[in-house]
Amino acid sequence: MISRVWLSATVLFTVLICISLLSLCVLQPFLWFLINRQTRLTPGTKLYSEWLKPSVPVLTQFYFFNLTNPIEFQSGHKPHVQQLGPYTYREKRFKLNITHSNGTITYKEMKWYYFDQNLSNGMVNDSITSVNLVFISIALRINSMPWFLKRIIELIESRFHEYLFITKTVNELLWGYNDELLTYLSRHGFNMSTVTHIGLFINKNNTLSDYVTINDGLHNNKMIGQITRYHGNTTLSYWNSSTANMINGSDGTFFHSFLTKYDKPYVFASDICRSLQFYTESIDKLHNLPVLKLTPMLDTFKSPKYYEKNRGFCLNWPNCYEDGVLDMSSCQPGAPIVVSQPHFLNANKTYQDAVDGMYPTNEMNTVIYVEPNTGSIIKAQKKIQINILVKNDTTFKQLANISTTILPIVFINESVQLNDTLIEQLTNALIQQPFIVQTILVCIITLSIISLGSLISIHFYQNRQHTTYMHFIDSHQSNDVIPQNSLEVNTQQQTISNDLQENPIV
Repeated sequence: MISRVWLSATVLFTVLICISLLSLCVLQPFLWFLINRQTRLTPGTKLYSEWLKPSVPVLTQFYFFNLTNPIEFQSGHKPHVQQLGPYTYREKRFKLNITHSNGTITYKEMKWYYFDQNLSNGMVNDSITSVNLVFISIALRINSMPWFLKRIIELIESRFHEYLFITKTVNELLWGYNDELLTYLSRHGFNMSTVTHIGLFINKNNTLSDYVTINDGLHNNKMIGQITRYHGNTTLSYWNSSTANMINGSDGTFFHSFLTKYDKPYVFASDICRSLQFYTESIDKLHNLPVLKLTPMLDTFKSPKYYEKNRGFCLNWPNCYEDGVLDMSSCQPGAPIVVSQPHFLNANKTYQDAVDGMYPTNEMNTVIYVEPNTGSIIKAQKKIQINILVKNDTTFKQLANISTTILPIVFINESVQLNDTLIEQLTNALIQQPFIVQTILVCIITLSIISLGSLISIHFYQNRQHTTYMHFIDSHQSNDVIPQNSLEVNTQQQTISNDLQENPIV
């Protein structure tokens, strides 16, 4: 009976150990399988529904640079700017006109911007003094014209009170205002611009984008979200090399699953018409959730004059900009727009020193925090500064004394962050629950091994005790038995003794 119980217990604990070990081995692959199932751009998955209509709010903050000494700047002094803001807008977006074909998804995107006063430091009717984009654009367009035409246009500018500097509200600078001079010139045969409504974000609010085609990642998970066509084209046409014109990466709303710290993913930044490559600067934690901190490669805005990789981004070789800025005149035709990081971070010091009010810090860098298993963006801040090249031109009175300067207009911070509840849910699903299951399995294995070992020890101990006891019994039984030869000797002795008594020796 005891042997049968011992055998049953041994089998039970052995089975428990095997099942627990097997579960421990397949737990991580099973988790990967579940992640792969949910990180596909197919209808019905969580990623697809979130891509279709994001539930996490996107904030776009505008920090305007108010020019406080326009008269002195026009006279040749260094400009002084004061940063105002943020003027914060909530952004809503969703996809339309979606078609699936041969491993790709083609769609258009609609965006809306809503002003959020609670998250702003100012109102949309605040006045900002800055450089007149129309004036600079016209000066650039007529620079090669005969001098008498320049004089005519200058007279027209005076009539319409078009000066080098303007004061407009935040709302006008962002979403547009009608320029009377451009309207007049276009009506009288001066083909200065097809646009008469001027604004930094004009045609971006409540506007449907052109078609974008991305990879759905079903055949290759690492290609998920990668843009294959932008506005119907597989390459760009803004830059001077095939490498610079390549469309690399996703739109930055998510990355492929199982991202490692060695990966260097691309993001296509449509607002600056080029792709940016990122690298893992560090491995951090947000609410106990391990994340990769991605920042742009340090050579992103290196000067094409000294860095061959960026040669294609120089539009007027060899007259290229120094480190830290990107010429946008081909991407944003009209005004000589130049983009940089906020406050000319990582730019040539001459750009920072040319403007009073620049205080660059590392916190102004673009940064993306990614949960590597799912490729989900936990927190992101895309920061870019829009500047304008104000160039000395002695043929224009208002530009004759000015010092050539890259003048900042606004810096934009587009940010997104999961709320604490979503981060906790992600942490629970990816970290805590697997850890609890692993801990339970390890405890089961440990206790089963200890129990099995104890049973085996007890069994061997009992067997040993039983054997010792049997040897002891056998030895005592052997001591109580009279040997046969002793009985024979005693019988012989008794016979001899009797004979002597009957027949004594004389």
